[in-house]
Amino acid sequence: MKRERYFQDELRKMFVSYAVIPVFVFTLVCGVIFMAAFLYGRLSITRRQNHLVAQELTRVLTGYQDGLKELSAIPGLLEADSGEVSGEASRSRIAGIQRQIYEIVYRLQNEIGYEAEFHVLDQNGNEIGYEVGTGDSRNVHKQQDYGTAVDALGRAGASSWGMFTAMDQKPGCPVIQLKNGWKSQAGILAIGTAVENGYLVFTIPARQMQPLLDQLDTQTVVCDAFGWVYFSNASQFLTGNNQVRTALDEAGHWLSDDGQLYLTMKQSVEPEGFLVYSVANIQNIVISLSIAGLMIITALLGMCLWLVMVSGKVTEKKTEDFYKILDVLGQVKGGNLGTAISIHSENEFQIIADACNEMISGLREQMENNRKMAILVATAQNKQLESQFNPHFLYNTLENIRYMCKLEPATAERMVFNLSGLLRYSLNGGEAEVTLREDLEHLENYLSILRYRFGKRLTCITDVEPEVLACRIPKLVFQPMIENSVKYGFGRQENLRVELKAYRHEDRLIMICRDDGVGMSQQNLSSLTRLLEQEENTSRHSGLYNIHRRIQILYGRLYGVEIRSLEGHGTTLIVTIPAHGEENHAADFDCGG
Repeated sequence: MKRERYFQDELRKMFVSYAVIPVFVFTLVCGVIFMAAFLYGRLSITRRQNHLVAQELTRVLTGYQDGLKELSAIPGLLEADSGEVSGEASRSRIAGIQRQIYEIVYRLQNEIGYEAEFHVLDQNGNEIGYEVGTGDSRNVHKQQDYGTAVDALGRAGASSWGMFTAMDQKPGCPVIQLKNGWKSQAGILAIGTAVENGYLVFTIPARQMQPLLDQLDTQTVVCDAFGWVYFSNASQFLTGNNQVRTALDEAGHWLSDDGQLYLTMKQSVEPEGFLVYSVANIQNIVISLSIAGLMIITALLGMCLWLVMVSGKVTEKKTEDFYKILDVLGQVKGGNLGTAISIHSENEFQIIADACNEMISGLREQMENNRKMAILVATAQNKQLESQFNPHFLYNTLENIRYMCKLEPATAERMVFNLSGLLRYSLNGGEAEVTLREDLEHLENYLSILRYRFGKRLTCITDVEPEVLACRIPKLVFQPMIENSVKYGFGRQENLRVELKAYRHEDRLIMICRDDGVGMSQQNLSSLTRLLEQEENTSRHSGLYNIHRRIQILYGRLYGVEIRSLEGHGTTLIVTIPAHGEENHAADFDCGG
């Protein structure tokens, strides 16, 4: 039978629970943390670059706003057009204004780093040009460059949403608007303010911001509050009208678009509500991380499966000595003391095995001593029980012989002969068992004595199957049974009939003594039955107790005497023993209980 390997299974479970699973979970968590950290790092870069563009745009706008304040403080800036100025003093004054303009504008351009076109416009929105030095050169820009920037502003008195309308509504306050935003990559950022008799305006074309985009590794879109794009390097997120796509505007930190995954960041730039979008394509990164993670998980799963399979062999090897000890102890529990544990591991299990072997050896020796002692005790007890004759039988027999010696000497002689044969048979110290045939032959001596005593009042009939005559039985089985029938069966009735039977049923020999005597009450029957189960006989019923005790000593508690009786209808005694023949020997008896 296969023994359940609970300890081995527990070790395997412990190995899986405390080694494989934690390693798997730890690796998985580390992978997730690494991916999260990488993505967070990518998000941080995107956020930092978004903040950089917003800061830079804020710096540009603030710088040129401050420049407008400084330029508006130049006296006489809008008094006359340089081409209509007459007089040496006037030209000198205009030249001084020109120098102040150039000093401020070029300083701003150098400090800010992004060139802006400066425009001085009269009340009608017409450009006022200033000469620098002599010749055909113009002050800030050549005349032919004015058109694109100035036309984008819209002339004074034009539509209400134009640049001039906004400046007129906030005189002295800088106004910022995006012009030509619908023209891709051609937007112009205008920063202007209304002053007395005219306007001062800086215009920054989108191309001027390209160096800022060149420093970034993220895609960037800068637009006004209406979504019109000022400058950008992310054309896939723009509409055909050069506006920001709704998907980008409504995205959070993540955007899935056209099969690609992006990290997004949006920041507002004050004043005038300009927006900066930063977009980082992480599709390839996610795919690479996913593939790497999948490979790691696959490898880890493979390793875990291998560890689980190996754990079975490892635990089996490590618990081999344990189950050797367990198997031997199981055999010892089953009664096999002829076994021993063979372990040479030079560890704690070998110490346990040696101790168990010493214990088994001691048990084996003790059991052998106990067995020998039990045989001696059982033999002595059996002999003592065999030798116990009813003294009343002996007294009555001897008294009858005394009278017969005077009246019938020949009969007395035969009674003495029968009694001596019966005593010799009972007191013989030979084997504990005899054949049924032998016991019946010696039983005749007892029956002869009873016939001398009771005469025709006693009838004894024997019915024994021939095939059981060779069965071995304890000596003097029938004699106590007949004695009990004679002693208690007569009662007040004149005659008694006793029937002896013996037959085999399966592996058991059944011997029956049935009489038609007075029987016994239910109370007496119960008392006698309880007596047979006691270790010591404290009553006068020694015959039946002795035969019952002898049988249990020889064969075990499954066998013995059974009493059946009904008051007024006789008594039946049933003796059951194992059925075995001449080849069996008393030394093979189970002397235990």
